[in-house]
Amino acid sequence: MAEADKDVEQRRKECLRKSGVLLSQRDYTCTRLRDKLLAGGFEEEIVDVTLESLKEARYLDDERYARNYVQAHWEDRSRTRIRVDLENRGVPSEIAARVLSEENEERGNSAEIMQVRRLMRKRGFDPQSASWEEKGKMQAYLYRKGYSASSVRAAMNSESLDSEEFSV
Repeated sequence: MAEADKDVEQRRKECLRKSGVLLSQRDYTCTRLRDKLLAGGFEEEIVDVTLESLKEARYLDDERYARNYVQAHWEDRSRTRIRVDLENRGVPSEIAARVLSEENEERGNSAEIMQVRRLMRKRGFDPQSASWEEKGKMQAYLYRKGYSASSVRAAMNSESLDSEEFSV
């Protein structure tokens, strides 16, 4: 029986070591690290114990991962896309929603409006000279990209896509 305990303890140490190597290269969500360790051949019980110890030591934190991801992509992705990306990476939806909400309260909607304006400019779209049909097509495109109606409306109502000023 003592031999079996030694084997289990050895597997735990191997799992913890592998986790350390993976986390030293980049940050992981609990779900992604769990999947990676299971795919590496570690038993589910050993992986669960390892993940709990990593969470307690704060080496593994889904909320921190979400905050870092939001800060890295706030300027170049829609809020909807960020939320979907986080959920696809294994961040629980309530954490993703809370982090996005807090970041939006702190920073406001101006970054998303600027993204919309850049996309319109990139596609050669001028809201001042566009027909009703062209505006509808552009709005549909922007909605499919995940931008909010308020951001699209604010960008469409701006005087010029080149200026930094806009009305909300």
